[in-house]
Amino acid sequence: MDATATKELSALIRDITWNFGARGIKGECCGDLSQPEYRALCLASESQKCSMQDIAKDLGFTKGGATRVVNRLEKKGYIMRQRSSEDGRVCCVSVTLQGNMLVESISQDKEEHIKRIMARIEPAMQVIIKTALYSFVQAIRAEN
Repeated sequence: MDATATKELSALIRDITWNFGARGIKGECCGDLSQPEYRALCLASESQKCSMQDIAKDLGFTKGGATRVVNRLEKKGYIMRQRSSEDGRVCCVSVTLQGNMLVESISQDKEEHIKRIMARIEPAMQVIIKTALYSFVQAIRAEN
């Protein structure tokens, strides 16, 4: 399985874990982060312009709930808040170098774990699994 496919599969499993498991693979999530904090940090790291509204919508939280998650991430040094250059009323979140390093480290660990598991499955079935998980996550997103 190539690196791009592994990254895509990791993201799909992250979505499934969020919807069906409270603490991630094997009861562990992400170092000193809760699952909502990890998900918010990933969203901010994947987006050029990540607003509090984006985080609230992705987490299924109120804006106040998302603000509390962002407050914790900011206190840990993983993100910074900035006012939007386009609309000063909008608060945008950007990831610090420390936050990017953490996301990369966690992502690599999860991707290696997935790679080891998928290596036990024949290549044709790997494609089927990835396709099925993608379809499943799309259906979950359509529900929300």
